[in-house]
Amino acid sequence: MREQLQRTLGTPGMLFIGINGVVGGGIFLLPGQVAERAGPAAVWAYLAAGVVVILIGLCFAEISTMYDRTGGPLVYAREAMGQTAGFTVGWMVWLTYLLGWALLSNGFIGYLGSLWAPAQDYGAFIIVGLVVLLCLLNTFGVRLGAGVIQFFTVAKLVPLTILIIAGLTFAGVSGNGTLGLVSPGSADFLGAVLIIIFAYGGFEAATIPAGEMVNPRRTISVAVLGTLGAVTVFYMLIQYAALRIEPELAASSSPLASVGEAMFAGGLTLMTVGALLSIGGTQSGIALISSRSLYALSREGMLPRFLGWIHPRFRTPVVSIWLTGALVVILTITGTFQQLLLLNVAARLYQYLMVCISVVILRLRNPEAERPFRLPLGLTIPVLAAGLCVLLFTQQPLVNLLAALGALAAGLVLFAVGRSRSSAPEGES
Repeated sequence: MREQLQRTLGTPGMLFIGINGVVGGGIFLLPGQVAERAGPAAVWAYLAAGVVVILIGLCFAEISTMYDRTGGPLVYAREAMGQTAGFTVGWMVWLTYLLGWALLSNGFIGYLGSLWAPAQDYGAFIIVGLVVLLCLLNTFGVRLGAGVIQFFTVAKLVPLTILIIAGLTFAGVSGNGTLGLVSPGSADFLGAVLIIIFAYGGFEAATIPAGEMVNPRRTISVAVLGTLGAVTVFYMLIQYAALRIEPELAASSSPLASVGEAMFAGGLTLMTVGALLSIGGTQSGIALISSRSLYALSREGMLPRFLGWIHPRFRTPVVSIWLTGALVVILTITGTFQQLLLLNVAARLYQYLMVCISVVILRLRNPEAERPFRLPLGLTIPVLAAGLCVLLFTQQPLVNLLAALGALAAGLVLFAVGRSRSSAPEGES
């Protein structure tokens, strides 16, 4: 069935959406972790991660030009491998949002503690308060929730740009231009690449509103590749500038706050406030999208119907909103930053792997299908991208992979319940 959404999104607008979606709170949280693993090679770890994600993005670009309806990865996997495979991708997308929100809440407390030491002691209360506030905003209406996102859009870019300029000019430690003063870390380059995947999360959002694009087949490919290329250069500059200013970056739990303190007078406040605004803005975006993701799975008959219940006055999916919020609180309080980070990346890699596999299947099943953007070299790029996803999976601790499999299994149980209820006669449901 043809969608009736208004087609108003062009290429420039989608580039802005893509870059804004990728550059979020993650870049404020990862530089220390990446430096701890890769030392002075951390800058090149961002380049390696960028290459991996660009190959994955190329797969998204081809498969997205085959469809012009809203849905993104869930649609691609469902078309290639069926309803169950599509659900698993949709479920893991929601899990990615859930873990990302919890991870950002954890990082928010770390940065707040840079300015206000008691924040660590009251962390649980602050987290609950933030989650409740965001859930309330999204309960009262999507327009209010989207307005909060727009408020934070520019705030995150200002301190990062200042950091780059300062690190490349006057604020770098003397004699550290080649990062020779940076500790070598644990020499775990692939481990650094693995966690950087979190900082690239969101590029796939550029493929989802296809039903609202003027020319989706061209716009998506340009938006995805343009976004990933620009963000890779931006991230490399941030990591280089941060290491040049603060060679001991790996020792900080709020890395860019430490960089700000070493940068110039008032730099600590600038970077910390920037981090809090960016992390808060990213959280507000996730709060809006994550609940709608769970709601959509319910409305498609893939999850129990009660998850799709709409508030009669505000017309918002309140059950999905508050269930997601409650789970975020539990995960933030019980999980460590490292656990949440690796689980989030595992969920991301799953959906990326499934998209790459979908490209291969659709090429083999229907090679003559219209593809306005067709990858060169036959199946080389999607197979290589899928292989790199598997390689990064092997860098995960076994316990994390088992936890991800457990979450997927729980989703499949709910999927079976949802499907049985939706196919039951009206009188039995």
